[in-house]
Amino acid sequence: MNINAITKAYFIGVGGIGVSAIVRLFAGRGIIVAGSDGTFPGAGALPSGQYFEGADSSHVPFDASVVIYSPAVPPTNVERMRAEELGIPTLSYPEALALVTSGSDTIAVSGTHGKSTTTALLGKLFEEGGMDASVIVGAEVPGWDRNYHKGRGDMFIVEACEYRRNMMHLSPQAILLTNLELDHPDYYLDLADVKSAFRDYIKKLSGEDLLIVNNDDANIRDVVKGSDAIMVSFGVGGGADLIARNIREDAAEQSFELIWKGTSIGEFSTPLPGLYNVYNILAATAVYLAYGGSRDHIQPVLTTFVGVGRRFEVVGELGAAIIVSDYAHHPTALTAVVDAALSRYRGKSILTVFRPHHRERTIKLMDEFVETMLGIPHCVLIEIYDVPGREENTQVSSHDIIDRVFAHDPQKDIVYAKDLSEAEGVVRGKASLFDVILIVGAGDADQLAKRLVS
Repeated sequence: MNINAITKAYFIGVGGIGVSAIVRLFAGRGIIVAGSDGTFPGAGALPSGQYFEGADSSHVPFDASVVIYSPAVPPTNVERMRAEELGIPTLSYPEALALVTSGSDTIAVSGTHGKSTTTALLGKLFEEGGMDASVIVGAEVPGWDRNYHKGRGDMFIVEACEYRRNMMHLSPQAILLTNLELDHPDYYLDLADVKSAFRDYIKKLSGEDLLIVNNDDANIRDVVKGSDAIMVSFGVGGGADLIARNIREDAAEQSFELIWKGTSIGEFSTPLPGLYNVYNILAATAVYLAYGGSRDHIQPVLTTFVGVGRRFEVVGELGAAIIVSDYAHHPTALTAVVDAALSRYRGKSILTVFRPHHRERTIKLMDEFVETMLGIPHCVLIEIYDVPGREENTQVSSHDIIDRVFAHDPQKDIVYAKDLSEAEGVVRGKASLFDVILIVGAGDADQLAKRLVS
């Protein structure tokens, strides 16, 4: 399919964080857009078009050039079935992403954690550095059209998700690997399966293409062995092309020195908290410098870049307590976010409210979740969020995590909540005891943060 032949497009799951970026891109090209979603986003959240709440076969225009659907939409969806009856070509979001980037110089940002923040920051660096690329990212970015930025050139920077090997649809000229471990256990059998997928992925690169890698990640070092691509590495340890050293953090910012190919390029600072954000900055900066970007543009971007939506996002206050919302849903990411909060708000009392996401992930990573919970001083644990269309009949509950935590530490301050409403009541009752309330989780966890500050 040629994107230039598309005059009208219908989107199923139109409000999704990925699909909606394609909607914005299409609308910007003058393509007529329409679509549906189970929960319609608020007014002004999408470009002008005809949108519906809920699925109905009558919604699908008979003259649509293409129907694009979220990966969460099953084949039995009545609108997908209607499109097939009408003979309208259908594309999943990952296939649509491949379509819009086809023929363009594309940088794909991949890895288990940090993709959204790194993609957005990389786009900002390219914009400031005069290499303005179009960017598609899985989060809302301040200063852009939510999750999409239209660049002045033909280059694309895109977030490339590994779920169901979706990144394999792309044909990038550069791949950035942030970090690598087992996630999406409803699809990947184990870490070896994840590594196999990424080995296949980087084979897409030729000897003239770029592979930018986290040199501190043992799984990535293993995966990239034997790659023909031009390799650029980053890390906080030795041996990388781009190194951050002398990392310091106070209540307002982090600062560090950057060493690029053995030469110091200066001291830099960021308002973003946590070592994981230093890695995100290293990842984006390594790509930017590898493309010939000037160091002079790095600090201006870091000064103004406050992150993306639902990534350590300060959303307001409940009484005197600061409310922070974060998307972390893997034990490693949860630990990183809690550690960042404890460091940024050093000496403050912090209540962490966490909702696990997906029962298969919870049961496969149970030991890791228990270990993480044992390291959190005060926690409200909400019942696991069921992911529509991705849940098997897996019998596991947040109670199971709590039971194992108490087996290790009977005095642990961890409280169960059956849903968001019960969690809200618990948090409001405890709010006066804490300086910071950290709301963490994918799915609907951020709704709790919004309720608390409304």
